Amino acid sequence: MSVFRLCLLLAIGLGLQAQDKATAPVAAKPVPRTELKAQVAPGATLRFDFPELTVDRKGALAACHLTLPANYDTAKKFPLVVWLGGGEGGNQPSGAFLPAGDFILVGLPYPKGANNPTQANMVGDYAKVWTFQRFMLDEVAKVVPNIDKSRSIIAGFSNGGHAIDGMLRLSSGPKLTDYFGIFVFADGGGTGYTSLGALTNLQGKFAYVCWGSEKGSNKRNTSHLPGALKAKGATVVGSEMAGIGHTFGASEMPKIAEWLERVALAAPVKK
Repeated sequence: MSVFRLCLLLAIGLGLQAQDKATAPVAAKPVPRTELKAQVAPGATLRFDFPELTVDRKGALAACHLTLPANYDTAKKFPLVVWLGGGEGGNQPSGAFLPAGDFILVGLPYPKGANNPTQANMVGDYAKVWTFQRFMLDEVAKVVPNIDKSRSIIAGFSNGGHAIDGMLRLSSGPKLTDYFGIFVFADGGGTGYTSLGALTNLQGKFAYVCWGSEKGSNKRNTSHLPGALKAKGATVVGSEMAGIGHTFGASEMPKIAEWLERVALAAPVKK
């Protein structure tokens, strides 16, 4: 190979590397939360960045995504619906299990390192999870202050259900029940690890607990949770998802939506 051709190939290679660097996606710069107020509008989608918090379970910047209902009005109160995903979690909202209506939707992630020490793929340090997520909720309320906490919902699948169960058993500081009136567990919660500690008083609260009937589900643990919640005063539905393993069955979601509309969201707010 001639020296000229070798130099030409090197030049082409360097040019392609430069082009790749030029076209590579640039990480989004965190938007100061003080600027989000100006973005609040009916149907708006907001991203809350939390550079002061530890990274999330996936190693990404701590953040949550929130959507406002199309009929959002600052003069009215709206329920907040928090979604806690399974596995590594996420920060995208979900409203697939909700009835028709106006809800503020948000997805909250888990913090890095809040694992069950005996099972790394499971959340476990619930005090750390709650401190992390409560900070996010308090910051969201500064931007979107008209949240109806008594009718707000926190729902989770698998690790999400474990986290809700674990956070309901924390004995000190502000409680999960100060922020939510309705709890939805999908094949999660009730495990020997999440159930350490006593449940808080759930008088006047509502819970829907569902679990799969098939192998691989968390039936052995989650099926005991309705009784424990009821013993603490909650109005509870326990539901076995027939023919389903460890998943949040699509067939269960309309049942939850109907229960929310007819029972949990229809109940008069206790002063």
